[in-house]
Amino acid sequence: MKTKLLFTLCLLISVIGFAQVQPTVNNANFDKIPKASGSDCACSGWINKDIADQAESSTISSDDVVKFDNVESDGIYQEVAVEANSDYTLDLEFRFSDETTTTQYLEVIVLKGSSYEAGYTPAYLPGATAGETGFGYTTVADVEDVSNQLAYGTIVPSGSTSDLNTMTPTISFNTGSETSIALFIRAVGPYDASIHGDSGKDKGWMNGDTEVRADNLALVNLGTLSTNEFSASSLRVYPNPASENITIQATDHSQIDSVELYNILGSKVFSTSSLVNDSINVSDMASGVYLLKVNAGTNSVTKRIVIE
Repeated sequence: MKTKLLFTLCLLISVIGFAQVQPTVNNANFDKIPKASGSDCACSGWINKDIADQAESSTISSDDVVKFDNVESDGIYQEVAVEANSDYTLDLEFRFSDETTTTQYLEVIVLKGSSYEAGYTPAYLPGATAGETGFGYTTVADVEDVSNQLAYGTIVPSGSTSDLNTMTPTISFNTGSETSIALFIRAVGPYDASIHGDSGKDKGWMNGDTEVRADNLALVNLGTLSTNEFSASSLRVYPNPASENITIQATDHSQIDSVELYNILGSKVFSTSSLVNDSINVSDMASGVYLLKVNAGTNSVTKRIVIE
């Protein structure tokens, strides 16, 4: 599973080009490796004990994954250097252990580096050298403050309870002026201090009543845009996933000159210089993940789409 995902990710990055500097996410596949103290863990490089209890190691089909225990405050956190004014996507595989659960969702938050604690400078240390406390975010309140969030997404309990599921749609965001971000992921359920599994590590929130496992986080830089250029924020592409037609609209009234569609092997499978009712028909395309490249003048925006 991990080898296949990494190969696919490399192909996708090769399609969109190497001009973009791809971010370094330490232990993005949640391998069981040494951490700063204690036993080896899939959470190595992902611990911030100020805002969450340490997540744990587990396996699915012999692959290491990170686990958020039920009725605990388990979460993962890492700071990542990024390029300003760039479009990014964040993918994650997941599994909820139970179909019926009080775990309402898996929460994925991208936090602004500009909102780090005053005077804090991120070190971006991997594995055994990464700290476990004293990061740019030190309180749950600051993490939950929407003004500190660059992007926010939720994954509700769904899909296979035995295998990993693909996050659809992925989280997309533009970094704006940010050159550092923090990734924080936790499972969220109704909080009840009286039934909390480990009150000594209680952070004032709970994972709910089912275990959640996550793996293969992929953070991809799709490109850098100048302030006044045609950008992802001015482009509407829907529905995603799609089965018949995909509508493509520029909300800033930019003239869309052409549209190209690439498969995960990097092959162009469709192109047109004229949209019909702002749409393209994908009903004949095989199901899977594609990159949609929209060109306007000398600028272009690439979006990840799923065809069902």
